[in-house]
This record gives sequence, structure tokens and C-alpha cells, in this order.
Amino acid sequence: MESSIIAGINETSFNPKHAVFWLEEQPEGLQLWKSMFQELLLGAAKPKQSSGHACVKLHGFVEQCSKSTKPALRNFAFAESTALRLFDFFMEWNEQDSHRSMRLVLDFLVYSIFNNSTQDVGASIKITILKNTISTITQQSSRPSVKSAMVALDYFIQKKLVFLHDVLRIYQHVHGLPSDEKVLWDTFIAKIFAWMELHYVCPVVGKLLVTIFTRAWYTGKDVRHRPETWHQFIHKGLQVNLEYLEPIKLYVFVPLFKVDRAGSLTYLRQLSSLQKLTSQDINSNDWDLNSMLWLAMLEAGKKVGVVDEPGSESERDSKSAFQLRADVLESVLCYDSREARSSAISILIASPSTTKPYTAEALELLKQHLPSFHEDSDPKMRYDVLGHSRNMIKRIQSTTESLRRDIERALKKINKTGLTKVAPNVSVEDENNTQTEKHRKDSIADLHATLHHHEDFISWYVAFLKSELAPTVSYQRHITALKAIMFIIKPSLLPGGITTCSSELRGLLVDATWFRSVLDLIMDPFDDVRETAALLLMSLSLENGDLELQKQIEKLRRTPTEELQRFCQKADELARRTARADHSDGAARSLELLCCWSQNIEDRIQIPFTVLSSLEDKLSAAEQDLATAVLQAPVHGSFASLRYVWGSLSGTEFSETDLETLAELQDRAVTCCQRIWQAVNHVLCDDSPEGNLPEELEEVEGLDTKDLLSYSFRAIHESSNLMRTIASNARQGGGGKFLVPSRQNFESIGRLTFDELSNLRHRGAFTTVSQTFTSCCQLVKYFPNDGSSLLDEWYEGALTCINTQASTTRRSAGIPALIVGILSSNVDKPSFEDVIHNLQEIGSRPALVSESDGSKLPQVHALNCIKDIFKSSYLSKRAESYLTDCLQLAANSLKSEVWAIRNCGLLLLRSLIDCLFGTSESKASIEAGWDGRTVKIPYHKFKALPALLVNLLEMGQESKGVLIGSQTAESVFPALDIIRRAGPPEEFRDQLYDIIAWYLGSHIWHVREIAARTLCSFLLKPGWIKSVKKLLDSSGTSANRLHGALLVFKFLLERLVDVMPEQLEDYKTRHALADMLRSLPRTNSCLEKCPETDAVYTELVNFKTRLAPTGLALETGLLDEPEMPINPWAMDMASQPERSIAPSALLLMKLGDAAVHHAFRQINTIAYNTLEEVLITAVKDDINVACSMLEGMSSVVPLQSKEVQIRCVRAYVRICLETDAPEPRTIALENLATIMDGMLCGESGERLEHLPTNEAITQLWVDLRSKPMNPSLSDAIIRVSGPLLATILSRSQGAMQDGVEQWLRHWGVMISDAGMADRTFDTRMAAVSATSSFTHSVPLPPATNKQTLNHNTTPPNPAHLPWLIALYDALNDDDDEIRATAASAVSPILSNQRLVSVEAGPRLLRWLASHYGALGEFRAHVACRLTTGSSSPPTVGVSGLLETATPAEAQLTQAMRFDDSLFVVEEQNLYVDEVREAQRWRDVFASLPSSFPSSSAEVATLSRWALAGLQTLTRLVRDDEDGPLGWTSKPEVFAICARVLISGSALAAAGDGEMKDELRRFRDEGRKAEVHGLLLAMCDGLDDEVLG
Repeated sequence: MESSIIAGINETSFNPKHAVFWLEEQPEGLQLWKSMFQELLLGAAKPKQSSGHACVKLHGFVEQCSKSTKPALRNFAFAESTALRLFDFFMEWNEQDSHRSMRLVLDFLVYSIFNNSTQDVGASIKITILKNTISTITQQSSRPSVKSAMVALDYFIQKKLVFLHDVLRIYQHVHGLPSDEKVLWDTFIAKIFAWMELHYVCPVVGKLLVTIFTRAWYTGKDVRHRPETWHQFIHKGLQVNLEYLEPIKLYVFVPLFKVDRAGSLTYLRQLSSLQKLTSQDINSNDWDLNSMLWLAMLEAGKKVGVVDEPGSESERDSKSAFQLRADVLESVLCYDSREARSSAISILIASPSTTKPYTAEALELLKQHLPSFHEDSDPKMRYDVLGHSRNMIKRIQSTTESLRRDIERALKKINKTGLTKVAPNVSVEDENNTQTEKHRKDSIADLHATLHHHEDFISWYVAFLKSELAPTVSYQRHITALKAIMFIIKPSLLPGGITTCSSELRGLLVDATWFRSVLDLIMDPFDDVRETAALLLMSLSLENGDLELQKQIEKLRRTPTEELQRFCQKADELARRTARADHSDGAARSLELLCCWSQNIEDRIQIPFTVLSSLEDKLSAAEQDLATAVLQAPVHGSFASLRYVWGSLSGTEFSETDLETLAELQDRAVTCCQRIWQAVNHVLCDDSPEGNLPEELEEVEGLDTKDLLSYSFRAIHESSNLMRTIASNARQGGGGKFLVPSRQNFESIGRLTFDELSNLRHRGAFTTVSQTFTSCCQLVKYFPNDGSSLLDEWYEGALTCINTQASTTRRSAGIPALIVGILSSNVDKPSFEDVIHNLQEIGSRPALVSESDGSKLPQVHALNCIKDIFKSSYLSKRAESYLTDCLQLAANSLKSEVWAIRNCGLLLLRSLIDCLFGTSESKASIEAGWDGRTVKIPYHKFKALPALLVNLLEMGQESKGVLIGSQTAESVFPALDIIRRAGPPEEFRDQLYDIIAWYLGSHIWHVREIAARTLCSFLLKPGWIKSVKKLLDSSGTSANRLHGALLVFKFLLERLVDVMPEQLEDYKTRHALADMLRSLPRTNSCLEKCPETDAVYTELVNFKTRLAPTGLALETGLLDEPEMPINPWAMDMASQPERSIAPSALLLMKLGDAAVHHAFRQINTIAYNTLEEVLITAVKDDINVACSMLEGMSSVVPLQSKEVQIRCVRAYVRICLETDAPEPRTIALENLATIMDGMLCGESGERLEHLPTNEAITQLWVDLRSKPMNPSLSDAIIRVSGPLLATILSRSQGAMQDGVEQWLRHWGVMISDAGMADRTFDTRMAAVSATSSFTHSVPLPPATNKQTLNHNTTPPNPAHLPWLIALYDALNDDDDEIRATAASAVSPILSNQRLVSVEAGPRLLRWLASHYGALGEFRAHVACRLTTGSSSPPTVGVSGLLETATPAEAQLTQAMRFDDSLFVVEEQNLYVDEVREAQRWRDVFASLPSSFPSSSAEVATLSRWALAGLQTLTRLVRDDEDGPLGWTSKPEVFAICARVLISGSALAAAGDGEMKDELRRFRDEGRKAEVHGLLLAMCDGLDDEVLG
């Protein structure tokens, strides 16, 4: 009976209550409850899927025992041992496999403590559990139960089992800390925050912190942490690691708002007062921690509904919500930090309700700033914005529908009230009714106004998305707009299968302009743009069955099918003429669209039939004359078309007749793949395909290697993709009405792919083919009758290739892909185990140089196959059990005589190491090594790994001879690298330490260095000084060993600064460090004999010098500089007669660094003068030493006093005058620019007198231009020109005297030339950095707060205009960093507003218009920008600016020239949008002062140019129809047309009647010729007619 009851525990019918009744009847001596409790524990410890109900039974059993009438059962339930076993169970299993029923265990523990009949037992349980949880939470090293400990502690605090004061006292007792409450809370909270490093623990950390912040300290007293204390804790936590910001926002702030709304609002207001983000003080305007927390809390508050949108009236005076001002949010939306802007757009859009209307202010902010987010170069930013846009679209759509329903209900209520009125008598009741009716009408008016705002925004948003599809727009804007449109076109699925349709948005969006724009983007150069554009049009196909959408489509000029047919013809012709990959892919996608839009099966089948017929003709031409086919008949587009069309036919049901027709087409398609392989395999299978041109093709005119290789590779690439598409249809089964490959087709595809993969040498080609072969191997199971024989055939073929194929490439070409593909089939034969053992056996075969010519090495192929198995994400998990064996194999391979085998062994080792560590670790983290905390490799999982590491390192000790030693180094490095990155395994720690220390004496420098870095991982702990001293003492007379020990010392100090800085802050440690360095030269003579060792020692002294605060060190004398074997001032051998060996170059460089540090510690004139002389001597004797010293000064000087900086300025100028060598002058000028920037921004009374005089600046400038120059020096000269000119202008106090104006204008010309798009990045950055120095030092009239155009303001000198125009151009640079620096340069001009570049550009233009609008030179620039799209050469005068305008006809002729080159030269600037630029300058033109005469030369020139351009355009549209993929689809042509139309519209708006008539003629003719709708929209407003 006993066994049956216990056996039934795991059954679902087990009832704890019945079990306890049964136990009460059993003899106490048996103690059966213990057995039952143990069985329940085992059942509850099973995986999550099966243990949920077991936890309920466990809790029920113990709870029933606690209520039993039998004392023994009650005592068992309340016993301390029972409680602790339950707690241990919770700690272990909740961490690994948590589920809700685990909380029942905590419930019982709380019940057991509160209701325990023996109070001492309850108290003991409570103390024991709390000590365990707090100890686990506050440990420094990672423990697996920390999550459970936090859950338990949080639960106990919430259940008032323990109060915060008790928690603090237990923490104090556990760690033996003093009783200072503030210190205790700071350290305790800091230890909790530290666990946020583990992402899976973050939610629990946040919950515990919120509980600590909001719960009472004592029983019955309302004493708790105030919001000010919250801030102290959170600020310190974020200060440790900025990556904690997101977890803080999600898991601390959001729950805080829900738990303590009032306190959270108080904290939010405190953060608002602390943040400096919206300040315009240039010295305090910073993205600091308070600003980060402020925005994060605003974001959290907005999501939970506590923070109101700008302009909200309802909560403005309420204390239960926070009102966000529009101007504050706008300043953050424009800020130059991506993180701040991302938070701001989230705050603006987010809402807990999808039907809450946006305020008018919020909608206006969206209109102003949403476009700038679409063009951000950071993909993460665009991804976040798309997520917000999707929510915005849902909310806008839901809000408009809700508002219309509200209006309709309100109107019905008013009408109903009006009908019920019968008596005309006026009474008090009637007056109340009148007031109510008036209130209802006011409410309806408010609803109408709100609805109008939303409808207006919808119209704006749709127009904005259409404009983002223009041909001139950047990739970032294209792809973001297309994905945003996808949210509108494709209905989203809500829970429950309900779909939401943005029908109103779609109705406004889908028109002829949009359809044409998306069609054009199918031929875009970027693949994801083409794919998204095609997917959008696919969503519109008739198969989607959206009737409302189809009605909208029917309004187009032609049906989509007709439009697509025309487009396909144009696309196919374009692809044929250029053979470019993007054109061919676009043409192929257009055929897929045509197939989807075709309404009957016959039309759909006709498409692949036509493509196949064309392809077969092209293949016949290639078989007869390959050269002609390469030049005139590319085939990759046809293969791509077949692939896309075949993919669209998959999943469609066909009749038997149609299937027979398609089967015939399928046979022909597979045959075409075989034919193209036969035609080009001799090209791609050559050992050097990139440089191969067969002899018979060498004489063909116009054919080169690039053309032939491109034709061949793309043909095989696309044909392989086609075969993969055909083979993939096997998943649909063979007995239905779907298109599937026949067995014969499948076998043909598999064998052809195997043949290609085993012979190809072109890496790009066999990458694609390997994917197809892998698919074939995985699809073999769908042909069960003969499937296994195919895999056996391929495996035997792969082994044959391994054993017979020549090792012509170090990666074995496609052979590893064959093995990986076969293993991916996951079949029993050939099994994974058999394959891996075979490869290990082949790879371990001995190979001797004397017996091998190096061409046939099966070991190479086998090692490469194993490497690819471990690199495969699909196979690496299965291969983990073989990792240690393969590590041994790789290590043995490193000892081979044959270089190819050693090389492949190294490649295999790298792959295995990646498997151990993963590939997500950053390069900086890999190079830094272990941090001394958690070991990064689960050594317990790879139990043989530690012994293998020991074995590898011991083998290196046994080798002899120089050559063998170098080979041994190759085998030692991987073992050292694993230990260096992961940390040492504890069980072998001492043994490994001794072995690695032995390598410190290796005669190979690199071995010593890696060994030293590895040894650091053993010493990251207290007491490291003793270990280092022991290493130094044990070096004896061996220079190599002393060098290795010093390297350990050096690397350890560098690592301690990063991971354990507290180890270097202790006074005793620093004193011991100084003593060790001071005594070393006296105790070891190797320093004098070995310059390399001396160099490391000198570097250590320099490091020690940098650690000590200068003033404290000299005052106390405790940190005296150690004695050095070479005087830092003696840089030549003549002053070192006692040395028998000349200092090495490395030593001299380190001595130079020492001289720099020595001088800056002395703080006296003699030291600085001596340093200057040493620098001059080094410049004359050894340029490398001088450069090293100057680079060292660049990081030290800015931190020094003003007196030091003044002397360094003099030294830098003198160096430039004393030497002709470009290298030291380059560094000196860069350092000079940095110091002068800092001094120019200082106090105005003192800054100028310490800078070089005007005469010295002039002398330096003349000298720099007259001496030899390299590109780096040229950039440095441009960079330093900014502060040099700023110094001269500052001294003149704005008065342009003695040629300063001419110098300023020439400087502007130089900056403009250096910032041109075809200049290098360094040159452009030097120019914009110089401009930034200038703007921060020379004040210009600031912009007004509202950026109003005030033309009466006294303008700056016109000589500033060239560099200001160049600064504006820098805001449109192609590089993010340059745009950001340019935006920083604009900040002082725009009232110190820190703006993102896209916002700074238009504001700077408005500033220029307001200050230079009346200046003829500026007006000429405006006219030039509108006519040419770019600034004229800076050397051209005002009259020249007007004369350089190239007629629009000539520009169009040049732009419309067809370029059929295979590879197009990319434009220098892909960021700038010519249309947006024209619109900006049009706005400037419109804002010019009214006193600006319409008959001026600038207006006359612009008018003539625009009128002639319009006439040319009108003539073009009459002669040549446009339409999709027409002549206006070309970005260059579109930009010129846009400039003409924008200029013409601006002049027409100014009253030019002739221009208006010409615009109207173009518009009318353009509609007939189907000119791009976005261009026609630029003619809007000419009359009252509604323009389409």
C-alpha cells in the first residue's frame, strides 16, 4: 500500500489532502511523510513543461501537513530543515526553469515563519534565508542563483516578512561593515545595480529596486526613501555603466510610475530641474547623466499615461500628471545626440491609448521633425523610428475613426433633444437646456477642430512619404519611407485575427505618382530598396482581395497589368544594354510582379515560356561565340527572372494540363542551367579565375577579364538560385496540384550542383552553389525510394575529391561545402559520427616535405572540412562533443613540416576558439583579455580542455632549435590565447602559471609578449606585487627572461587601470611599486646590456609617472621618480660613455616620452627649456623620436597649466621653423591647433597676449607654404589655419585692417576648396575643424530666438561669406562625422544651440538670408545654387557667379547621355538631395528683402536660365513620352528638371507672368506625356484648377 501511494505521486489524480489523511493513519515510526516529501521534490524539479502541477502538489502537501491534526506532521511542516530544503529547491530550480507555481514555495515559507508554533524556529528560518539571499545578491563573482535570491528578497519585503531596516542590518552583519546607514545603502544598492550586466536578470533587479525605493523602513512607520534618494542611487548606478539606461527605463521607471505615481512625478520634476539638455549655455549644454535619466523617465511616463503631450489642456493644472512644453521637446528633437532624439520622438508619439487624439502642437512637431529622422544614417535609429511610425499610423487612424463616431453621436443627441422640445414657454429648465445645448455644440466644434488637425496631418504625411520616393533621395530616406508605406498598404493583424486597415491613408497614398515612383525604385541600386518596392506592389495585387484598394487602383490611368507590361519591356531593354546586377534584378522582379498581377493562368504560364525562349537563344549564342554573348547577350537577368517567376508560381494550384506544360518548362530550365555551366566552367574553374582570360578571347575588342568573369559568375550565381527555387518545391509533395520537381529534375540539379561545387575556384560562385547543394541534401528525404543512394553517391564523391584534388587554395574551394551540405541532411547514413571520424583520420595522417610536392594534400581538405563544420550554425552544436579532439588535431597539425597543413591547422584553431567564445565579443574586449571576474569558458563542459592546454604548452618546452622554436610558437599561441581571454581553469591554475612563466624567457619576442599578456590573467587579484617581484628576481642574468617579466609588469599595470583601479590607489601599493622600479637598475645589469629590456623599463617608469598627481608627488616625496639607467635628456650616445651598446630606436622613443613626463613634473623654466632643446635635437637627429615625443605631448599638454601651454606653443612654432621634415611639422601643427583652440575660448582679457604675435603667425604661415609638403601636412596646415586666423581677427576686434579682409576671403576660398566632395576625408575634416575653431573664437551676430529674418541687422563683413557658404556645404557632406563637426561649428552662430546637421542646415541658411540678404554677392550665390545646384568656384567674383550658369539644355544633354558601363562609378556624395537643396535656396530667394529689385542682374540671369530651361522641358515632353523608367527617372535629369521648375515657380510667385504661362504649358504637356508626378506637383498653385 505504501509503495502504491508514493508511486501515485506523479499521477495527475494525486490529491495532497487525501495523502495527508492517509499519512495520519500510518504509524509515526515509519515517517512516510519524508519519503512522500522527497518524491514530490523530485517531481517538482523536472523541466518546466512537466513540473508546474508538481509544484502545486508539493505546496499543497506541505500546507496540508501544517494543518494536520497529527503533531508529527505539523512539526515536520514547520521544521527548519523542511523550510530550508524548500528554499534551496526554489533557489536552484527557479533560476533554471522558473514558472508561476514556484511562487507557492515562497508563499509557504512566509506562512511557516509567521505561523510557526515555535517562535525561535520561525526566527531562525527567517534569518537563515535572509542571510543566504543577501549573501548571494551581494557577491562580486557570478553565481547561478542570484535571480532566485532577488525574487525571494523582493517577495519577503512585499509580504512584510522583513523590513528594509532589517535587510540593511543583515547586509552589514554579513559583510562586517560599519554602521553608517548612507554608506550601507550606497554599497548595497550598487551591488544590486551591478547585476544589470546580465540581461536576463534585469527585470528582477528592477523589481527589487522599486520595492526598496517604495517600501517602509520600519514596522508601523511611514519612513521610506524619498525621490531625492532615488536619484542618488540611480545616478550612481548609471555612472558605472551607461548601458544600464535602457533597463532602468523599462524595469525601474515604468514600475515606479505604477507603484508610486506622486513620488515619481516629484522625481521627474527634480530631473527636469537638473537636466542641462535644453540650456543654451555653451559650457553647460551637455548630454549628461541627469539628461539621460530625465528623457528616460519622460519616455516611461508617456507610455503609462502620466506625462501629457505638449498643448494638453485637461491636465495642465493637475498634480497627477506632468505637462511637457512644446519648446522643450522641440529643442531635444533637434539635439545633436542620437540617443536624446530617439527618446524625444518616442515621447512625442507614444501613448497608452490608441484612440487618444494628438494635440495640435504635437502634430506640428511631427511635421517639422519627423523628416529628419527618416534620413538618419544609423540603422538602429531608423528601425526605432519605424516602430514609432507604425504606432503613430495606428493611433492616427483609430483617432480619426473615433472622432467621427463621437461627432456623429453628439449630432444625433442634439437632433434628438431638438425634436423633444414642445412648449415655447421659457423657464429655468429651458435655460439649463440651452446651456447644455451650447456646451454640446462647443464640444462638437472642438471635436471638428481636432479631427481637422488629424486629417490635415494625414494629408501632410502621405505627401511627405511620396516625396521621399523621389529619384534624388538618399538610400536611407528611400528604405525608411518604403517600410513606413508598408504599414499603410499591408493591414496589420491584431490579437484574435482581426485586421486593421488604414483605408483612408491608402486612399490618399495610392495614385499614379506613387505607383510610378515605386515602379522606378524596383530598378534602384540597393537590393533592399528593390525588394521592398516589389513587395509593396505585390501587396496591391488582385490576389489580396481588398475591394476598397482595388477601387483606388482602378482610378489609375492604366491598369497595373498594362503599366507593368510597359515597364517590363523598358526594364528588360535597360538590363540588356548595361548587364548590371541591379538592373537585371529589377527587370526580373518586374516580371514576377507581372506574373502576380496577371488574371488568368495562361497569361502567367506565358511569362516563363517567353523568358525561357529568350534564354535558350542567348545560350545558343554563348555556345557559338562566348565573347559576343558576354558583350551583347547577358544571361543572368533571364535566370533571375525565371527564379522570381517560378517562386511566384509556387503554392498555386494548377490543372493537370497546366502542370504538364509547366513540367516541360521546368525540364527546359534545368537544361539551361546545365548548358550555361558547360559554357563558362573553364572560366570559373581556373586556379586564378580573377585574372584569367582564355587565349582565344584575348584579341576580342572591348572584352577584358572583368567582363568575362562578371558574365560567368553572375550566370552561375543566378542559375544556381533558380535550381534552388525549383528544388525547394519538393516540399509541396508529389501527388497534389502543385508544381513540384520530378525525380529526374531533382537528381539532375543535385548532380550538377555537386559537379559545380567540386570544381569551382571562384569564391563568390561556390558560396551560392553551396547553398543550393545544402538545400538539395536536405530535400533528399522527399524522394524516399532512392534518396539514400544520392547522399551516399555524393559522400563518396566528396571523399574522392579530398583524396585526389590538388590543394590549390588554402580553403579547399567547395569541398568543405560538400561535407557540410551532406551533414546538414541529418540522416543516419552517412552519420555525423562516421563523417567526423573519417575527417579526423585523414587530417591526422603524417606528411613530410620530402614525400609531398604540396599539390595533393588530403589533410588540408580534411582540416578545412572540420573547420567549416564548426563554423556552421546548423552543425556546430552537434560538433561540440568533438571540440577537444579537434583542438588536439589542430595543435598536432601545427607541428607538421608542410606549411599548408600548419596554415590550415591555424585556421581550424581560430574556428574552434570562436566556438568556445562565440563571435559576438568586441575586438576591444578580445584584445584586452580576461577581466579577472567570471571565467568565460565552461571548463566543466569541456573537461578535457584544461589538460589539453597543459599538454600543448608542455610540448613547446620540449622543442629545440630556432626553426622548430618558431613552429612551436604557432602551437603555443592558441593555448595562450584561450587562457588569456577566458581566464585560467582553477584545477590547473598553478601548473599553468609555472609553464607560462617559463615562456617569458623564450628567444622569440612575440612568444614572450603573448605569454606576458596571458600571465596577467593569473595576477588580477590582491597581492600581485609579490608575484611580479618574484618574476623579476627569478630572471637572473637572462635578458630575455627579464624582458618577459617586465612585459608582465607593464601589461598588468595597464589591465589593472581598466578593471581593478582600486588596486593602484592604495598608498602602500604605490610606494612598493616605486621601490621596485627604483631598485631594479641596481640589482640587474641586463638593463644596461639590452636596449629592448631598457625600453620596457623606461615605459614602466613613464607609466608610474603618469599615475602620480604632480603636486602631491613633489610635496610629499613619497612618489619620487625612480632612478633611470639613461638620463632622459641625453638622447645621443656621446653623453653615454659608460654604455657598451647603442640605444635602440625603441629605447630612444621611450626615453623621449620620459623626457616629456619629466619636464611636466618639474614645473620650472629650466625643465621646459631643456625639453624644447631636446625636441629640437631629436628633430635634427631622429625624426621618429621627435614624432613620438610630440605625440606624447598631445595627450599631456591640454591637461597642464596655462604657463605650460604657452611654452608648448612656442616650442611647436619653433619646431615648424627649424625643420623641413613633414612628419614632425604635421604633429606639431595638430598639437598647436588643439592648444590654441583651448586658449582662444578662455577669458578674453588674457587669451590673446599669450598666443603667437601676428608677426610670428605670418612668419609661420609663409614658412609652412614654402617647405616640402605631403598630404598629411597639407591637412594639418588647413586645420591650424582656423585658430591662427581667429587670433589675428580677435586682435583686430572686428576691424578689417592691414589686409586681414583679403586674408579672410582667401582663407574662405581655401576652406571651400578643401571641403569639396572629391577631397579625401582627412582634408574635408581638417577644413570643417578649422571652421569650428574659427566660429567658437570669433563672434558673429547671433540668430534671434525665433529665427526671424531681420534684414536691417548690421551684417558681418562680406569677407566672411565664402567660408560660411563652405560651412553650409559641410552640413551636406557624405560623412556623418564631418556633418556632426560642421553642426558643432554652426552652434555659436545660432545662439549656441547644439543641433543635428539636418536641422542646422536650414537654420544657417535663414541666418545667412537675414544678415546677407541685401548683399549682391550673396544674391548671386542664391541664383547660382538654383541654376547649377552647387556653388561656383570660390575664386569667381560676383559677375563671374552669374556668368558661370550652364544653360539647362546643356545640363540636360549631359545628364541624359546613356552610360552602358558594367560597373558605374559611385557619386562622391550620396547624402545630398539636389531637390531639397533647390527648395531650400528657393525659400531663401523668396525671403530676400522687398527692396531687392526684380530687374537686378541676379534675377534677370535666373529668369533667363529658368525660362530657357522650361522651354527646353516643354519641347522634350512633346517629343519624348516619359512614364515609369522614363527619362525623368534618372536622378541627374530629375534634379535638373526640379531646379528649373522650382526656380520658375519662385519667379512666377514673384509676379513673372511669362514664367507662369510657360510653367502652365509644361504642366499641360507633361500630363499628356506622363511626366513624373512629383515634378508636376512643383507646378501647383498656377491657377485655381485642382492639379493631379
